[in-house]
Amino acid sequence: MKFPNKRLFLILLGVIVLQACKTQRVLIKNEYPNPTFRQLLEVHERWQKSIKTFSGVGRITVDTPQFSGNFEAHIYAKGTDSLLVSVSGFMGTEVGKVFVGENRFIFYNQYDNQFITGLKSDFEQTQFLQFPISISMLHDVFLAQDHFTILKQETFKKLPDGYYVEVQNGSYDYRIWFDKTTLLIKKIDYMKDDEIQFTKEYKKFTVFNGFYFPRIINFVRPLEKQGMSIIFKQVTLNEPIDDQVFKIKVSDNAKQLILPADR
Repeated sequence: MKFPNKRLFLILLGVIVLQACKTQRVLIKNEYPNPTFRQLLEVHERWQKSIKTFSGVGRITVDTPQFSGNFEAHIYAKGTDSLLVSVSGFMGTEVGKVFVGENRFIFYNQYDNQFITGLKSDFEQTQFLQFPISISMLHDVFLAQDHFTILKQETFKKLPDGYYVEVQNGSYDYRIWFDKTTLLIKKIDYMKDDEIQFTKEYKKFTVFNGFYFPRIINFVRPLEKQGMSIIFKQVTLNEPIDDQVFKIKVSDNAKQLILPADR
C-alpha cells in the first residue's frame, strides 16, 4: 500500500520510534562507575522525587505475636500528601481503608463499620488495622521511601554486590546497603542506642514506565518480633490518578470513634 505523503509517513514513523524508546528507557540509571557516599544519596533522592504518582496492587503479609494474616491491597499515591490504602481479606471481603492527606486523615474500619477522622497530626501514631506501622509511616513504607536530613558518614565500604555505609544524624543511626546495579537502597536499618528499631528491605527492582521500583518490600521490627511484607503484582508509576480515587465513602450507619485526647 502506498502512503500518500512520504514526508508525513517518515514523521509519524519517527514519533512512533521515539515513543517506543521513551517507554523502554530507564530514566534513573547507574551513572557513577565508582560512586561516593554523597553520589549514592544524590541518586537515591532523585529517584524518590521522580515518583510523582503511584498505583499498585499487591499482597500484604503480617506476622506479629498478636496477629498473622494475609491481605490484598490497592494503594494509590499522588505526590507526598495524598495516599489511599484499601485492604480486603478472604474472598475479597472489604476490611479497611485509610486516606492520609497533607493535613486530614480518615480511617474506615469496614469490618467493624467504624471510622475515625480528623487532623493528620492527631493520628500519626495510630496503627492501621493489625499492621506494625503507624499512620505516619504508611507513605514511606508502601512507596519504598527513606528521607534523610544531614548525615555524618562513619563507614563506607565497596562490596561485591554493592555498597555499605554507616551514617548518623540527630534522630537515628543508619546502616544502609546500596544495590550495585541501580545504586538504590536495598536494605536499611534504623537504629537507636545500638539497637535496630526497624529494618526496611527492597527486592526485585523492576522498570515501570522508565523508573525502577521494588516488587517486594519487607518491614521488620526485631525487638517486637513484628514483620510485614508487600509483594506487588501490579505497579503503575507517573500516570494520572483521578482525585475521586482518594475519597472514602463511609456507610451511613457507621459509628464514628472519638479517641481520648491524651492518647
